[in-house]
Amino acid sequence: MRSVIVAAVLVACAPTVDGPAERAHAADREDGARLTRALHDLPGVVAVHPELHHAVRDPFTNASSAPSALVLIVVDDQADPTAIETTTTRLVHAAMPEVTNPEIMIAVGAHRTTLARVGPFVVDARTKPRLVGVLVAGLAIIAALAGYIAWRARVQV
Repeated sequence: MRSVIVAAVLVACAPTVDGPAERAHAADREDGARLTRALHDLPGVVAVHPELHHAVRDPFTNASSAPSALVLIVVDDQADPTAIETTTTRLVHAAMPEVTNPEIMIAVGAHRTTLARVGPFVVDARTKPRLVGVLVAGLAIIAALAGYIAWRARVQV
């Protein structure tokens, strides 16, 4: 009985050994994370969703799975899709040289606002005319109140 308990403890404490599939999945995750970080630095990129699969050889049957790469990139409406696609292709080939034709999908999923300066304010360009109108109206009200105060002061003296 005691030998069974010792054998069970030794088996339970044995280290796990990753096979080829586990190593390939870990490489897929690491390369996908690196690709995501690199593509997030491009102008106009909102989100990156890579799906990478390295080739895995089954040690029992010697069959090998084909490597593949699919990258979905969400960009804003002012991004340059051809430059992003070219850069993505180069980065995928750097991470996985065995992939000859990665599938890259670029989708527009955000609107980039254009900014305008109105005095000390930085606003969305679409709201600039309204802000100028509010500022002019405020200045006119201040000038009218100053004139009224000056008129009342002049009458009382």
